[in-house]
Amino acid sequence: MSIGWPLKHNRIRRGSVSNTFGMVRHGADGKPRAHQGWDFEAPVRTPCFAIADGAVAMTYFSKDYGNVAVLSFQQDDSVLFAAYAHLSAIEAKTGQRVTKGQRIGLTGDTGNAKGMPVPDQHLHFEIRTDPRPGLGLSGRVSPLEIFRQVPLDKAVEA
Repeated sequence: MSIGWPLKHNRIRRGSVSNTFGMVRHGADGKPRAHQGWDFEAPVRTPCFAIADGAVAMTYFSKDYGNVAVLSFQQDDSVLFAAYAHLSAIEAKTGQRVTKGQRIGLTGDTGNAKGMPVPDQHLHFEIRTDPRPGLGLSGRVSPLEIFRQVPLDKAVEA
């Protein structure tokens, strides 16, 4: 199955490795911290699209992620979940079947992205093995495993 991209213009925010997946951030104490997904640069109200045929597994709000839509999709022999966070609008309903490229929402500044200046507005995007994992990296895989490239220096246009 071919995988699409979540935005028309896909580039890691500020071209920074700290906005990719893994132990790429540092706390005030200087120790590495986990970042659970990729942050794609996107001004508020940028359309988001389903990366694959699937179904909306859930939508929810959390203090950190804000408005979240989670898409379940088949990848090889596994069911994975694509999570779209900080949304200003979720246009697909839980249980709704969607097709690759179908618009499912609009980026926003909800959760801990509230009030970010335009250069830092983004879509936080995760690939999960669990539809709603806890803290840390467990229940998630690097989006690199799905997309096979990290758009740090140059955007991937969908």
